[in-house]
Amino acid sequence: MKMIIDKQTFEKVVFAAASANVYVFDAIQDRFEQAEHKLFGTVLGSDTDVDTLPVKEDVCRYICLDAFYQAIPGLDLILTDTGFGIVNNQNISPASRDRVESLRVQIQREADYALDCIIEGMTGDDAWSSSVCARLVISSLYYTGAHVRDFAGRPTAIRTDLLELRSQISEAEEYIRREISAVLFDHLLEQIRHKSLAEAEIPLVCSLRRAIGFWINKQLPAFRVELANVVNLLERCPDDFPAYKDSDAYKVKHFEYYKNEKEDTCYFWG
Repeated sequence: MKMIIDKQTFEKVVFAAASANVYVFDAIQDRFEQAEHKLFGTVLGSDTDVDTLPVKEDVCRYICLDAFYQAIPGLDLILTDTGFGIVNNQNISPASRDRVESLRVQIQREADYALDCIIEGMTGDDAWSSSVCARLVISSLYYTGAHVRDFAGRPTAIRTDLLELRSQISEAEEYIRREISAVLFDHLLEQIRHKSLAEAEIPLVCSLRRAIGFWINKQLPAFRVELANVVNLLERCPDDFPAYKDSDAYKVKHFEYYKNEKEDTCYFWG
């Protein structure tokens, strides 16, 4: 699992850390390990071989960015006998708190982009797509910041924003599950993980993501209309969506009540 990151690679990813000496690079060695453990433990799987990854460059990029992001607050601090102080350097003045925070925001944004690229790049990988990590990472139709940007009308949103909206997204998806069946919803997620959505399923997923976007923005009438359009599509072409046609939701909607016929041995009249 161990990824080797040298000073040149690190500074190529994080321009702000470029330095003639090795102070910054040496100072965050532990952060590299922490970022790697977090990524592999929650997204890629602890047993994944780095050398076989189709997203190795994005993994390296994420680890560098996340390690630097976590280390920024303490890079210029030293502990003295009178408390913490800023590293003494007669040639460079300490940056303002606003500028440091601005740098952290930018690094966080780039790390989020890198993580989204990793997740998208792993879809379709047979081993990963069938793993527990894949089911946890892609347990929603919104699993990258791009979905918030493209379908919820928030052009600057990143993965951090996605996590903040998770409860609202879950609410919307619970309504969706009731309408289209949990069986179909879970089937779509499985197809997404394996990058194998059928041609008819692609516009269906886009419509569902639009509906979630309406819910996020509290446009409930638009949410209901979009969801009704989805259900109408499923009802018009059930053969294109066998997971829906075989579901209990479909059977309930098409349940045929018993009809009393004259030829029946127990015919009733009144």
